[in-house]
Amino acid sequence: MYRKIFLLVFCLALAVTSNLFAQDLKTKVNDNKELDSLRKMEEEGKDSVIFTSKYIRYTTLRLTKDSIQTIPLDTTLNGFQNFSVLVQPRRPTVGLGNLGLSALPMLFEPLKTIGFDAGFHTLDYYALTNEDVRYYQARAPFTSLYYVNSGEIEQVFKVIHSQNINKNLNIGLNFNRIGANGKYSHQRGDHLNGALFSWFQSPNKRYNLWTNIVFNTLKAEENGSIRNDTIFTKPTFSIEREAQATRLTTAKRIYRQRAFILKQTYFVGRIDSLAEAAGRKILPTNKIAYTLKYDANSYTFKKDEADDNSALPPGIADKAYTNDSTRYNHVQNEFIYSFFLRAKSSALIKNELKLDVGLKHDYYKYNQFVLFKDNAKYYGYNASFQNVTLLGNAGYRLSDKIDLNVDLQQIFQGRNTGDFLYEAKSNVLLSKSVGRIILGAYFQNKSPEEIYTRYVGSHYNWDNNFDRTKTINFSFNYLNEKLGFDAGAQYYLVTNYLYFLQPNANSLKIAPSQSASPINFLKISAGKKFKFGKFNLDAYVVYQKTDNPGILGTPELYSFNTFYLDQTFFKVLKTNIGFDVRYNTPYSNYSYSAAAGQFYVGSSRKFDTTPIVDVWVKASLRRANLFLKFDYVNQGLDLLGYNTINNYPMQDRALFKFGVNWNFYD
Repeated sequence: MYRKIFLLVFCLALAVTSNLFAQDLKTKVNDNKELDSLRKMEEEGKDSVIFTSKYIRYTTLRLTKDSIQTIPLDTTLNGFQNFSVLVQPRRPTVGLGNLGLSALPMLFEPLKTIGFDAGFHTLDYYALTNEDVRYYQARAPFTSLYYVNSGEIEQVFKVIHSQNINKNLNIGLNFNRIGANGKYSHQRGDHLNGALFSWFQSPNKRYNLWTNIVFNTLKAEENGSIRNDTIFTKPTFSIEREAQATRLTTAKRIYRQRAFILKQTYFVGRIDSLAEAAGRKILPTNKIAYTLKYDANSYTFKKDEADDNSALPPGIADKAYTNDSTRYNHVQNEFIYSFFLRAKSSALIKNELKLDVGLKHDYYKYNQFVLFKDNAKYYGYNASFQNVTLLGNAGYRLSDKIDLNVDLQQIFQGRNTGDFLYEAKSNVLLSKSVGRIILGAYFQNKSPEEIYTRYVGSHYNWDNNFDRTKTINFSFNYLNEKLGFDAGAQYYLVTNYLYFLQPNANSLKIAPSQSASPINFLKISAGKKFKFGKFNLDAYVVYQKTDNPGILGTPELYSFNTFYLDQTFFKVLKTNIGFDVRYNTPYSNYSYSAAAGQFYVGSSRKFDTTPIVDVWVKASLRRANLFLKFDYVNQGLDLLGYNTINNYPMQDRALFKFGVNWNFYD
């Protein structure tokens, strides 16, 4: 029912906005002569223009917070070989050994949110959200095809299409698919994402409407880990990986989401524009914004086998069959008024004062149930609740070199009354040669996620009353684009930290727990790009230290380094040939519960670590980027393999991975 209603709203919004003309008020926006000339040639039927990526620009909802800013497509080769969301140089993960399965950050990254949270995040890396969608301004129809193939081990396919219906209305779609069988039995990740999106901008640029509908179906098989826990300590290459016995053979986790968003903004009063390196910004002096969101979410764990309880505790409702589901629907309405006070100048913005004031209302309908095989309910729980949040933001820009912003979110009515997030950030540009300093701090008071306080399933159940988690953070970052150098330091003080643990080493039961004492955490990072003629080295290193390593399972040292030769062959084939090396020091690895879908503090075992070397070649030819990659080429030189989660081996050497990204502008 809700899906049909919002599909109807989406279609009506497109129909209405395509004929909408805002008031003819005086507008001060710099003309784009290049695009005007291009439009004139197109309208006169001339076909002498060759469309390229420079005629395609996009924005995101994050970039529309204070202004309307579009940025160009990135068609470079930078990082193109790092196709997996689980293997990103500055956001490494630990997981169950295959693309598409549960994972969590290797480095400490606390969630900076408040209010209700169901607590299921281990498949978040593969989900497409409303905020991820890009909105385009396309002078010609734009299509991007992306494909990665590594046989049955993993395949990734992505499609983006966008085109302007007229000069004010753009529509498009996203389609993403991951199919990854892995090398071990029953560890397939099968994920599907899709989105329909639209952006309308009135001729005088005062009114904007962004809307999208997102669909996610994430399916991850759960094998409970392999039974051979010495696979990398004793030579077992004579046994095929797919023949290794696993603890579960039918279990799987399914996450489904349907989400809709509609955001409208209207500019009142004078409008300015500002040219920046990333693109031109349209700056209002008064702005009214309204956002409507709706999402329906379901998290399900299913199993249909009589297992030996070496991976899961015995079932409560049924010893062999499990069907545990958590679902919630969410409706959000947000209204924000923004005021900007600045001098009349289109060349340089200085002495600008900004003030945002708003309200956000969230309504939730929450369900949790356990089903028998005939779909009869063993257990059911229903609840509905709401939150009302005060939103505020104040900022002052002294010049294009110094600014200060303070942000406030405070829930003052509803289930999570008392939650808040206060944040401050300042940018100081010393000079283009010396670099930029970014100072930040935030104070967060967050209610426990629902998974910690109340959960009933076939294998686990608990009902707790935990205190809110308080996080205080101070950060310092230094950026120097001229030197290709960046460095940062972050300090966290976390009180009432929530985590899962195994209370009894002889039992597979897990339970939520809250730290009895505050946790101090320090993270220092640095990155540098070196260039020696045609040879390049991109280095990144992170050092972490905590006074409670028994709870926070994270390495003290992590490094990712890329060395490559930059060469152009035949004057047109831009090519990079190189290798990546990543390494982290040993630490107490987490364990994983398939039934709860959560990582927990279990065995204090520390797995040996070794540098992981990937060799690759990538090239750019006209509109296409291509790469060939060979993963973990050094396997067997030091270790036979490696783990990041207890008893879940990571993938072996992969001698051939091929990827291509092909853009079309007509």
